[in-house]
Formats: sequence, C-alpha cells, structure tokens
Amino acid sequence: MEEQALQPLPVIYACIWKANEPDASFNSKEFESRIPRLMVWLKDLNAKGKLVACGGGGFENHSGGLTLIKADSVEEALQLSNGTPMNEIGTTEVFLWDVYFAALDVKREFK
Repeated sequence: MEEQALQPLPVIYACIWKANEPDASFNSKEFESRIPRLMVWLKDLNAKGKLVACGGGGFENHSGGLTLIKADSVEEALQLSNGTPMNEIGTTEVFLWDVYFAALDVKREFK
C-alpha cells in the first residue's frame, strides 16, 4: 500500500450557545423567531468555508447549541461567533476544539 501524505487538520473552534433563561421560563417563540436569521448566519459561514458542523441540544436546564467552525485565530473565531442572532437570548462561549480520527490506521484528507 502506498503511503499518502496527510494534510494537517484545520484548527476548529466550538461555539457553544446557552440560553439565558432556564427551560421553565424559556420563550420558544423568541427562539423560533430567530431561526431564519440563524440560517442566514450558518449559510454565510458555509459560503466562507468556515462551517464544519452545527446542531442543537441542551444543557440540564437550558436550551443550547453547538457550531463548529474553522478559524485562523481565536480572534476570528470570536468575531464569527458574534454573528449568531441567538446571542440576543443567550451567550456563546468559544473553545479550541481538538479534532482526531477514531480509526488512526485510515488515511484520508480532511478539508
């Protein structure tokens, strides 16, 4: 089997959003009203080649979400994360997110 040169993995940041209000008082209509702008933000990230993945979820008592982005610096990651309209009803923390392959014997390029 011929060895392929592996490309270095990109630097990924996790933008973790958490609603300000606990589930008991969370206004889902306020959340849903921001979905169209959220989709525009995600499409823009994707068009710039910055979006890796996204999804919704929650904390024990708060709604939440995760957006994984590529950025050249933490400053760029913070700037990109500021664009989500969900920050109007919550807060986003940005973390450096290490990326690994589970099957280390499989060689493939990550773009």
